[in-house]
Formats: sequence, structure tokens, C-alpha cells
Amino acid sequence: MDKMNDLKALLRHDVQMLLSMEEQIIEAMPAMVAAAENPSLKQALEQHLKVTENQRTRINQVREMLGADEESVTNYSGILSNLFGGGAKCQGIEGIIDEGQKVMAENLSSEVRDAAIIGGNQKIEHYEIACYGTARTFAQQLGLTQVASLLQQTLDEEYRADEILTTLAVNQVNLGAQTGGSVSGSGVGTSTNSSIL
Repeated sequence: MDKMNDLKALLRHDVQMLLSMEEQIIEAMPAMVAAAENPSLKQALEQHLKVTENQRTRINQVREMLGADEESVTNYSGILSNLFGGGAKCQGIEGIIDEGQKVMAENLSSEVRDAAIIGGNQKIEHYEIACYGTARTFAQQLGLTQVASLLQQTLDEEYRADEILTTLAVNQVNLGAQTGGSVSGSGVGTSTNSSIL
């Protein structure tokens, strides 16, 4: 086992985790799309799946620029890390997705399920914001301008997605869950506000 001695090695590690994160999200999103009843939410999730696929492509560009690969993670993993499920899989996002899937499996009305889907997606967005923000800052400090720019692009998309989800929740979905029925026409258009998610 090697010792991680510099910030660039930590950035390579984080970038590999970002790839794992995006792949897990891409795998989980179709179930969220299928479970969503609110048309604006369903459309927003479908559009964000496409954005996430582009983000995976972008993080692969960053990996190539940095020479990051699975060894960037496993090279520094000790025996205990491997015993507890370490390695090249992002455990944080796995836990958030697992939590969301458990909530969606509950006996929920469609309105409450939609609110839970938004809540689960916002947890994912907030985790991504933290991870991309950290990696972007490392890249900036290392003078890796192009890497930082690519990471910032994804970070900006995650902030926009979170804003769209908040607007959709507050103006539509949570109101429907609160009253036990769907609320439509509350100022969130299906083709305007949600199209950026």
C-alpha cells in the first residue's frame, strides 16, 4: 500500500469517485423516472438523466487529463478499507441512493412519492455539489485551469438542478402532497423551469 502524499493524488482519487458517483446515478435514475407521477417532475428527471450522462463523459475527460484510474483509489487502500467495502466505488452516493429506494418502496400516495423523489434527488444534488466543489477547488489550487473549468461546469449544472427541484417542490409537488391531491399550473412550466435539470 502506497501513501497518498500530495493534493494531485487526492484529486485523482476524488475524480475516480466522481465517475463512480455519476455511473450509480445513471443506473438509479430510470427507476425514479418510472416512479414519478407528476409530469413536470418526470420530464425534469428525464432531462437530468441526459445531463448526467454528459457529466459522466466530462468526468472521463478529466480522468484522462489527470491520468486517474481505479488505481488512483485502490493504490492507497489499506486492508481495513477493503474489508469495509472501500475501493473504487463511491460509498456515499450508494448510501443516498439506497435510502431513496427504500423510501420509494414504502406504501406512499403518488403525491407523497413525488415529494420523496424530489427530496431524494436533492440529497444526491447536495452530495454532488460538495464533491464537485471540493475537486474543483483542488484543481484550482494545483493550477489545473482546464480541469477546474470542466469541474465547475458540472458544479453549475448541479446547482441549477437543485434550484429546479426546489421550485418544483415548493410550487407544485409538495402542495399536492400536503393536500393529498395534485396541484397543477402553480407557476412551474413543464418546458421552461424544468428543462435545465
